[in-house]
Amino acid sequence: MTAAGAPAGGAEIQFFVKAGAERTGTPFSVKVAGSDGAFRAELPPGSYHVVARKTAREGGRDRVYKGEFSRNPLIVGAGKTATGVDIALAEMSSSGFTPREGTGVVGIVLSGGKPVREATVYAYSADAGTVRGPSYVAFARTDGRGRYMLPLREGSFVIVARRKGNENETGAIRPEGESGGEGERVDLSAGKMKEIGAIALHHPKEGKRRIRVEAGGQEVQGSMLLGRVVRNDGSAGAGVYVMAYADQRMIGRPFAISGRTGADGVFLLVLPKPGKYYLGARSERGGPVSPGEWVGTFDAAPDHSVEVARGERKEGLNIRVAEKW
Repeated sequence: MTAAGAPAGGAEIQFFVKAGAERTGTPFSVKVAGSDGAFRAELPPGSYHVVARKTAREGGRDRVYKGEFSRNPLIVGAGKTATGVDIALAEMSSSGFTPREGTGVVGIVLSGGKPVREATVYAYSADAGTVRGPSYVAFARTDGRGRYMLPLREGSFVIVARRKGNENETGAIRPEGESGGEGERVDLSAGKMKEIGAIALHHPKEGKRRIRVEAGGQEVQGSMLLGRVVRNDGSAGAGVYVMAYADQRMIGRPFAISGRTGADGVFLLVLPKPGKYYLGARSERGGPVSPGEWVGTFDAAPDHSVEVARGERKEGLNIRVAEKW
């Protein structure tokens, strides 16, 4: 049982009796993984759908990780022991991305030729149009030797590494942070764990870093949305992030996010590729909405959406936020 490449101690493993193609009702059995991520369950012969979840406090907020056994249903024979029931948990904000057992990349992160502990390694889909911002599909952190294992699935990805200068994997790099450049493309087939060698970190140029901070960690290129966040009394919505989602439900991690609005409530949202996006705004970057938080949506369209062409710049967008209690 792993989450972000590390043992998922305390994860809850649920065994559902298979019913058609879906798991239904109350689980037949529930077990809790030990500190090393291992678990053991005694089950009668049968067919089971195995899923797991864990809630962990990280970066000042609760993160929910979920996963399921990649070879569901699990068949338990009479007098037999099923081994290798490994489950890679993915953060729920990862837009439904589920790693496949035994598939991913491994490597090392260096700075000045020395291993970097607690660097963050990201995988972006090769067609995401960017290697910055929150549109990554998975991430892992390096250990004390600078090594990492990033579980993925079959497909094409671009791998980058960063030491942001804080404990949170989201947001722009701080002045003391380092970046791993534009990334390396990897093409994975199911069951393939690929060694990609060393990623060397370097300090970004301060001018470019500041531009990315203002654009929510993105490069200022491609399509852009500009507008203003206002509170329900008409005053400027300061201290708010504007988020673009590819999913109309606007759940999970956004595809792109603006920098925090200033005293005038003005925002700049950079979109690395054209398309239809659903816009929301809130004063926190993630986690459940908390009392006192400012939250709202773009209401000029009934579904809160806006469409942008490649390189298009749309201005005059207004988003109204209200304080939640």
